[in-house]
Amino acid sequence: MIENREPWEYTLHVPNDPRAVPISRHTLRLVLRAHGLDRLLPLAELLGTELVTNAVTHTKGPAALRLLWDGHTLRIGVWDTDPRPPS
Repeated sequence: MIENREPWEYTLHVPNDPRAVPISRHTLRLVLRAHGLDRLLPLAELLGTELVTNAVTHTKGPAALRLLWDGHTLRIGVWDTDPRPPS
């Protein structure tokens, strides 16, 4: 598939449940493949998995995985309910 240069954004909200980690990884993979960004998969999967794992492991509330493509750069972020920054 041809790489998409149009900006897009996805947010996946997940519960505090260990099953959220593989679900998040699978969703990230589907999104990147759908937009022709297969070349980013190995690193994006690693980063996304680590971020969601940390949110699920170290907080008590829900979390969200955010993927943002500006046409050139992929940003991966995770939100959680803990008001304290990671140590």
